[in-house]
Amino acid sequence: MKALIVTGMVVFIATLFGCNDTAPKISDNNNAHKDSVLIASHSFKTGDGWGYIITVDDKIVIKQTMIPVVQGIKSFATEEDALKVASLVVNKIKSHQKPTLFRAELQKIGILE
Repeated sequence: MKALIVTGMVVFIATLFGCNDTAPKISDNNNAHKDSVLIASHSFKTGDGWGYIITVDDKIVIKQTMIPVVQGIKSFATEEDALKVASLVVNKIKSHQKPTLFRAELQKIGILE
């Protein structure tokens, strides 16, 4: 089920940015032009920790309630950890990369040992 959700998110984001030369421009500011998209991240409290949401033009495209690549269900211990990972995902999206995360990336930013 988790793999299906991640695959769906990847397909959605790939569709959003398109596979042609007319992909929308990406912007960080609120004064974005009509052909730009606004990508943002937000943290939220879960039952036992923190999670994050990635939005594109105020539409939720990713809602992550647990640490990716970790077996089992484990929320982020701190809001800061959730936002670090959200920032990594946002940067991947802005670079037109798949938002897939790997263990080594989470180790590099101090989320996993």
